[in-house]
Amino acid sequence: MKRIICISLVCMVMTGLFSACGKSLEADRDTVYVQKRGAIISAAIADFDKDYYDEEELKSFVEERVEEYQQEEGKDSVKIDKFSVEEGVAKLYMKYDDYEVYQDFNEVKLFAGTVPQALAAGYDFDAEFTKVEDGKAAGSIENTEVVDTDYKVVILSEKVDVKVDGTIQYMSSEYTSVKEKDTVSIQVPEEAGDGEELSLVYIVYK
Repeated sequence: MKRIICISLVCMVMTGLFSACGKSLEADRDTVYVQKRGAIISAAIADFDKDYYDEEELKSFVEERVEEYQQEEGKDSVKIDKFSVEEGVAKLYMKYDDYEVYQDFNEVKLFAGTVPQALAAGYDFDAEFTKVEDGKAAGSIENTEVVDTDYKVVILSEKVDVKVDGTIQYMSSEYTSVKEKDTVSIQVPEEAGDGEELSLVYIVYK
């Protein structure tokens, strides 16, 4: 059980406050923050309220994973910014050099770049899309209009909030809701359960 908690913390993104490049991230749930120059900030949170959970064991596990990855990919590829366990909640703040490091380290799908770059990488944008205006959903839009732009896009398959350095223009409709002009929440229906694999979610912004 302790190992499962450890892996969950490393692979999830969490709530918290993270300061980077002069900006701060305030999140009330698991969050991925895609920064302007491509770096990824993640925040992950997990309940840690059982007597048999060991804080030092968890901390050592995370540090060992990061150190092993750094030895293979470089010291600056991924870093632990902050780790704490307070009032039965474990919090982990991490920074990744780019989206490729994030998806490799966490073994999840994540792309961050421009729409043309995503198309060149094989993403087909085969989804129903919602237009976003002034931080609110503003009706459906054809995916052909979405791909005919040079906007930036984040593509992923996780139950998280996604924050970007920009203003969201479009999002794929399934599982998503607008939280702020720069933030989209990805939710899994309760009847589906957390074990269900999400379809790819597209978040397009400028």
